[in-house]
Amino acid sequence: MALEADLSCPVCTELFINPVLLSCGHSFCRQCINDHWTSSRSRNCPVCRQVSPQQPVSNLSLRNTCESYLREQNTRKERDGGQECQIHGEKIELFCRTDEQAICATCKKHEHKWHKTLSLQQAVRQRKGKLKGDLRSAEKSLVSLQNGTAQDNKISRYIQSQVQQTERIIRMEFEKLYQFLRKEEESRIAALNEEGKEKGGKIERRIQGGILSLCEQVRELKEEIEDDDITFLQNYHTTMNRAKYMLPDAELSSETFIDVSKHLGNLKYRVWEKMKDVCPYYPVILNPNTSPPDVSVSDDLTSVTSCFRWQDDPNPLPLHRNRVVLGSVGYSDGVHTWEIEVGNSRHWSLGVCFRQEGKPTTQPLTSENGFWGLSRDGDSYRLMTAGLLRVQMMDDLEVVRVKLDTCHEFVQDTLQRRRWRMVSFSDARSNNLIASFNRVPLGNELFPFVIPEDQSIPLRVVPGNVTLTVEKELSFLERHLVLLIACFVFVFILGISFGTSVKQGR
Repeated sequence: MALEADLSCPVCTELFINPVLLSCGHSFCRQCINDHWTSSRSRNCPVCRQVSPQQPVSNLSLRNTCESYLREQNTRKERDGGQECQIHGEKIELFCRTDEQAICATCKKHEHKWHKTLSLQQAVRQRKGKLKGDLRSAEKSLVSLQNGTAQDNKISRYIQSQVQQTERIIRMEFEKLYQFLRKEEESRIAALNEEGKEKGGKIERRIQGGILSLCEQVRELKEEIEDDDITFLQNYHTTMNRAKYMLPDAELSSETFIDVSKHLGNLKYRVWEKMKDVCPYYPVILNPNTSPPDVSVSDDLTSVTSCFRWQDDPNPLPLHRNRVVLGSVGYSDGVHTWEIEVGNSRHWSLGVCFRQEGKPTTQPLTSENGFWGLSRDGDSYRLMTAGLLRVQMMDDLEVVRVKLDTCHEFVQDTLQRRRWRMVSFSDARSNNLIASFNRVPLGNELFPFVIPEDQSIPLRVVPGNVTLTVEKELSFLERHLVLLIACFVFVFILGISFGTSVKQGR
């Protein structure tokens, strides 16, 4: 207790916290001396009343001593409390399994009378053994991480592989665009040069013709000047008229010059419009992160192919054992249509489904489990239902159109509008409806999916038709034509009504 008193602040009488030393030699908690000086408005020592003109300095030696004393006290309390029961003061020798608590013999007789207990040493051995077992698992995981064989290491390597492969494809696709732009640039510059050559040639031929004509005229005039005097005087006026004759100026028009507007007008737009041929739009983009190891996704993410062997660098986290490849975007509302080219493949599945999360699932692909699709197995077409409902087909499907639509109906009993989704499949070539799923629930997003099952025969997303429209600025009359007609009809009817009322008044 004497030591604790020596390590206590004279102001708060508690163990020093951040002690500081005054010029008089007394120590206080920093906060205590600051509060004292604030209240007293003088910088005197609370013990000896001596004024301290300098700022107090930290007493590091005293602070370290206080911290060591506090740690020793805490350790002593833990040691004493861990060996003796704080309620009965007896030695702790038992462990209550019911309450997970170390107890003494008196505790066992009263508070824990009907609980399951065992000796303290036995409880320690059991728990240490269990902890060592878990520790071995942690050590194995540590070794796996250090050796690069853990799942996270595989994912990290796969991410790096994705970065490299995606960068390669981006560069390749941009190179195609560069080639198109360079070729388009050369073509347009060639057309400009061709027009310049043609129109410049016309002017050049006119110049050469004028040169020849004037040369001939000058030669003839010089010869007539050398005629004898009588002949010269007789032909003087005619010669003068011929000497004054000049070639007529060229008839200039806008067509004489280069049609600059043809080459520069909306240049970037017309090039962009032409790029539709080399830049197709696909309504569905496949997600390669959902593809299983034995399914290859094309570089443009629009087709999938079942492979004979696993990919060299497969996705370490396949989402489904049934080799499903999902679209990258899900749909929750609205109308969405896309087409899948199946070609001559005789084994495939396609449709829409809920997003597949977590570990690979083993549930069957049916509408009851969140899959609404159409599949082919040889000559048989079936809907993905619990009973695999068979669909009769006259011809083999080559392109399947999938349509996701939002429907609604008005319920008379509740006076409410009920909404749901419908998934339909049709033959894109003949436009004939094959089958549809009604009452598909709203709420969760539906993702397109494809399952290629014939090896080396791909399933492809068909490019969509893109239409470019240019808004036309309407005149005042065009914008208000309907309003003007309505006003005219109103005035006409009003005039007839007025005339009728006048006649009745007479």
